[in-house]
Amino acid sequence: MIEIKNLSISVGGVPLIYKSSFSLSGGEVVGLFGESGTGKSVFSLFLMGLLRPDVFSVSADSAQFNALGKSFSFLSSNNAEWCSFRSRFVSMVFQDPSTSLNPSMTCGKQIEEALFFNKEKSYKKTCLNLLKEVNIINPKKTYSSFPHELSGGQKQRVVIAIALASNPCFLIADEPTTALDPSVQRSVLDLFKSLVKKRRLSVVLISHNLDLIKKYSNKIYLFKDGVFLSPSSFGFREHFNFLFKVLKKIKNRKHPIFKNSNLYRSFFNPSFLRDGFIFKLKDVSVCFEKNRLNFYALKNINLCFSRGDCLGVVGGSGSGKTTLGRVLCGIEKNYTGVFRFPGSYDFLKKSVQMVYQDPFYSFNPKYTVGDSVSEIIKLYKTTYSVSDLFKLVSLDSCFINSFPHELSGGQKQRVSIARVLASNPRVIVFDEAISALDIEVQFSILETIRFINKNLGISVVFISHDINSVYYLCNNIIVLKNGNIVDFFKPLVINLLYLDT
Repeated sequence: MIEIKNLSISVGGVPLIYKSSFSLSGGEVVGLFGESGTGKSVFSLFLMGLLRPDVFSVSADSAQFNALGKSFSFLSSNNAEWCSFRSRFVSMVFQDPSTSLNPSMTCGKQIEEALFFNKEKSYKKTCLNLLKEVNIINPKKTYSSFPHELSGGQKQRVVIAIALASNPCFLIADEPTTALDPSVQRSVLDLFKSLVKKRRLSVVLISHNLDLIKKYSNKIYLFKDGVFLSPSSFGFREHFNFLFKVLKKIKNRKHPIFKNSNLYRSFFNPSFLRDGFIFKLKDVSVCFEKNRLNFYALKNINLCFSRGDCLGVVGGSGSGKTTLGRVLCGIEKNYTGVFRFPGSYDFLKKSVQMVYQDPFYSFNPKYTVGDSVSEIIKLYKTTYSVSDLFKLVSLDSCFINSFPHELSGGQKQRVSIARVLASNPRVIVFDEAISALDIEVQFSILETIRFINKNLGISVVFISHDINSVYYLCNNIIVLKNGNIVDFFKPLVINLLYLDT
């Protein structure tokens, strides 16, 4: 279906992709795997004809599409040809369904938009059939629902239904399961697998999740230093094995021994680690009104969080993980029950901080990252310097004058942590802080969090849907389901079979 030979893409003379070849056959799932910044998304935009010719320089020996008696060159500069190709042969599923959907339109109307160019006679009937095809349980309800009324997995299925509306030959899925919990990840990828069989659809699956890529792909291309490595390429197996070793480190917990240094001595407060609690929750519930009915995000939560703990919070989408984190930070005040913490309410304001999932939206794009950190230093009147805080999170001081868009995802997340540390907190809540990062960066951020917990004496609440990361990092784990704590365990005695389920 697609045959590309010696593709090179550069910006301002700097190569992003260099003399790389790629092929895709009918009914095949091809996985694209690589670290952040290796060119995966740039390649997907090339396949869609969305690279601006005044910015990107593109060359190749050949780049052809051949299917259904239609031949097309990906090197074409004719906009009319590209529009015809996109409307008939290719669709794309993006990483975050929330940003792919229009919040002011119902999901049904958004699918109908995609059907307009196909001149369907019965828009609604076709929409409902598409929603059934992507395994939406209640198609009629989803058809009339707005995006904010759906879970992450449901929204992603609606986006897939929109992508299928044009009846494409191949589908590009760019990190389609990053923000979803493991069970929903598998159900979405199982859906892709069933569509490949049913429609003989070809899929280009882009992901940094090594396990999922390996399980669901017929063939894998590894992106490294701007070059696509196929399984037969020199260096493919060596780098693949290296990444598996990193993943194995996360899955097999080990406790590193950190050495003391003057840099973090001012943070470390041994007296704060004496026996005692930070948070005690007794019968804490959070209730919201939804469609004139009461909906419990949290229900009768009983929890004791001690000083120096690293508490893992796991559960599916909508289980109440983020709501619990917001209660602990003092952001969500609409709760019932008893919530005890040291001192007055100022403790939550001054001593508890949160690191969010997407670091890009945590920064003012008009400020340098150094300004963002120094702003917190001034606000909390602490004595730390920006360069020392950057060293603490293993960032070079050369990034201080950089803007957020100039940093990678992992670098931005480290700046987020440095900014939180600038307030001299006693508790940090990490809300899905590594879900959008590749394996190597995930591991380095986990090591940074562990350093903060073990060496700086800062208590950590680590919210995640990745059980391997939680198991690697935390000394206590709670499992949430439908707002209830359904399980509690210590990682050292966990049954390893539980990880597979």
